Amino acid sequence: MAELYISLLVAALCIGTAVPLKCYTCLGVTNNADCMNPTTCSSTDTSCMTVVGSTSGSTAVVKSCAPSCSPGSSSLAGVSATISCCNTDLCNGSTAVKYSFPAMVLSLGFLLVLLRSSIL
Repeated sequence: MAELYISLLVAALCIGTAVPLKCYTCLGVTNNADCMNPTTCSSTDTSCMTVVGSTSGSTAVVKSCAPSCSPGSSSLAGVSATISCCNTDLCNGSTAVKYSFPAMVLSLGFLLVLLRSSIL
């Protein structure tokens, strides 16, 4: 019986909901802290992209939704750019850990069912 509950727990944690991705977006701000405008992306966007460019001591940050994204960096004629990508809601903002409340509640519920069935 415990195997069934564990299988259900794993299946429930793997199920995702079909909601559009949310990313922070901005165009050409001078630092990351000024770029915290949450935007709901289109259904074709699968990544949040951040581009940080710098030249002669000036920095520009661009954040957007993107249908695809390839991280990397390049430099040409004194201009350098770094691209970073992620694919969870508001992942291109701060570096704080984000928790999924529904996943935590679901996991706790299955844990309680498992504990209850092992006590009985």
